[in-house]
Amino acid sequence: MLADKKISDFQWIMKKIWYISSKEYQEHIWVRHEDSEICDSYDDTTEGFYECEGILEDPSDIIISDSQYQMLKKLYDMVYAYDTSEARPESDKDIVSDPKWHEIQKYAKKVYDELQK
Repeated sequence: MLADKKISDFQWIMKKIWYISSKEYQEHIWVRHEDSEICDSYDDTTEGFYECEGILEDPSDIIISDSQYQMLKKLYDMVYAYDTSEARPESDKDIVSDPKWHEIQKYAKKVYDELQK
């Protein structure tokens, strides 16, 4: 039974939100590939993040406040809108430099901090 699990117990979603929030991580891993042990990219991160859709569709088995749920939903919508935009840059390097992506990074940091509570 998941009812005793908090949203922060789901480390896979917490990691993806942190990856979205961290420009430093993105520059080191997505752009410069500085750690040969980590294979990650914008596409890998967002695809993994989209798996939270199941939580958003039915959060009844998880301890998540209304505020946390709304923030996670907003982040999901922001990432999806960015990801499906025809104006989105193609390369990870250009994405990391995109001011529109910076807005998502900032919001993801707020969501990450809120979900840790």
